[in-house]
Amino acid sequence: MWGGAVQSRSRIFLTFALFCVLPLLLLSGVNLLVNVRSGETLVRNELEHELAATTQSFETLLRERKQEIRNLAASSALQTCILGVDHPPITSAANRPAGNSTGNPASEPADNEMQEAKSAIASLLRGPNSYRAIAAFAPNREAIFVAEAPPTKTGDIIFRTRDLLVEQIQPEKVVWTAPDDEVLCSIVATAAAGKTLRCTTPVSFSDAGTTRGALVADLRLDSVISSAARPLESSVAENKNTSRRSTVVLVVDDQDEIVYHTNAALKHQHAQSSMPYLRAIGAEMVAGRSGTNSFKAADGDQWLVTYSPLMGNQLSLAVARNYSLASRDARRYGWVGIMLALLVGSIAAVVLTRYSQRRTKSIDQVAAGVDEIVKGKLDHRIELLSSDALRPLADNVGLVTKQLREQIAREAESRQFQSFVRLSAVLTHDLKNAIEALSLIVNNMEKHYEKEEFRVDAMQSLTAATDKLRALVTRLSNPVNTLSGEHKRPRPVDLVPILKRVLAMTAEPARTQHEIVVNLPDALVALVDGDRIDRVMENLIINGLEAMGEKRGKLTVTAGQTDSGKPYFSVSDTGEGMSERFIAERLFHPFATTKRRGVGLGLYTCREVVSANGGTIEVESEQGAGTTFRVVLPSPQS
Repeated sequence: MWGGAVQSRSRIFLTFALFCVLPLLLLSGVNLLVNVRSGETLVRNELEHELAATTQSFETLLRERKQEIRNLAASSALQTCILGVDHPPITSAANRPAGNSTGNPASEPADNEMQEAKSAIASLLRGPNSYRAIAAFAPNREAIFVAEAPPTKTGDIIFRTRDLLVEQIQPEKVVWTAPDDEVLCSIVATAAAGKTLRCTTPVSFSDAGTTRGALVADLRLDSVISSAARPLESSVAENKNTSRRSTVVLVVDDQDEIVYHTNAALKHQHAQSSMPYLRAIGAEMVAGRSGTNSFKAADGDQWLVTYSPLMGNQLSLAVARNYSLASRDARRYGWVGIMLALLVGSIAAVVLTRYSQRRTKSIDQVAAGVDEIVKGKLDHRIELLSSDALRPLADNVGLVTKQLREQIAREAESRQFQSFVRLSAVLTHDLKNAIEALSLIVNNMEKHYEKEEFRVDAMQSLTAATDKLRALVTRLSNPVNTLSGEHKRPRPVDLVPILKRVLAMTAEPARTQHEIVVNLPDALVALVDGDRIDRVMENLIINGLEAMGEKRGKLTVTAGQTDSGKPYFSVSDTGEGMSERFIAERLFHPFATTKRRGVGLGLYTCREVVSANGGTIEVESEQGAGTTFRVVLPSPQS
């Protein structure tokens, strides 16, 4: 009968699952496809917008540079320098021998104009606007000077008026007949800087008829493009969970050479050879066409790219987006939706199945009885008729509850016994520490008893040890509070007097055998239970002395404040140290010790006390070198 009930419940569940899960799975699948396709459309639209914005930004920057060149060409200082070539020669301050004067008063204004022109040119070359070199040409088409940007930001402008190379920088030939305010820009290849944006404008003189000079400015093409693309690249950060880029800006010239790439390592390479997966799209760009396409990169990611010509057909600008990364969240959430649909549909089927089955009286009675047992009424019995198919289940539930009651009773007795054993072990450890302190005093009495200072310290240490033993007796006479583990409310306590008292009782008697180094501030206040922190200090110092054994060693006790202002104290010894495995698996555990004789509760008690006071205890140890324990406690100001 029980097997038949299970088979019936399975058929009901499958029926409900068919009507609950399949519709949700269908809806979530359709949602996934719609989100992926709409995401692709959104990415394409964004790329077209970003391409237009970058193109507009480049054109704006180019207009601004042209206007700067016009303004420089129209300046009276530059016109005077150029026009003066057909008159007395201009001698720059950089090329005139020191202390030598031309003797011509007219040359002094010319020199002033030259200095003013040099200052204006230097401000452009030092500025952030990508200028690489500026040259001026006289009406006889000979170069007057060439100014070059410094190789470093802090370098000097290179300004030449002699030994000028004809091929170094030349104006456009049509500049001598071009309109007065025309700025002619073209892309030229230079040996020093690669692809360069060269802009030429005529320099006309209002009082010289048709006489004109020329001004040529070379701009770093990649720097201009970088300035135009910077808003786009800075607005799209790299993916947080991967090093793959999400957006790339690419500019190639009509020779298929990469003028600019987000990855600077690809600069000056041929696009089709360095990026073979972009061969078809690269051919379209070199041909000066516009469009939107997709390609698969070498790492398998799918990319969408939009491209269009720039500066006529001299350049082609492309903006690409990693569609695999862009659509990752949509696909992830889509699959999460499918999993949720499966989960929700299954839960709904289970709920409906249970609802259908619980309509029987027997199930209701068993469920009610189990609810009572869950609430803690372990003596509750589920009463069913002997003919009921669920009677064996009810009897088994009664048997389990009876066994559970017996188990709870046994565990209560076991907890009481464990508490007694724990108390005995803790008191044994504390008693051992007190005896160790007394033993150190007694061992040193034979050597130093004649010293009055020793006798005074010994009496103080004996008094402290006696008080500690009396406290142990008090704890034995009041086991209820001892077993409860209650702690006093923390209060501001100066740790320095406590450390000094513990050192006088435990470390000072061992000074003849070991080197004791103490570094304490005048005061160090912590928010703790002082009596229990006293036990932590005592345990750590005695452990350090015992770790060094009979061999002479060095015990260092230091106190102070951490960088965050929390008080701390540390105890270091030069004993045998501990292994990394012991520290990771057994240190601070009860009954774990490296001593041949020891209870193994000292460090466990220290950790419990420090944690109860809101502090932390840290350990650094190296086998054969020693161990350092560092206790950090809360500050009253925190």
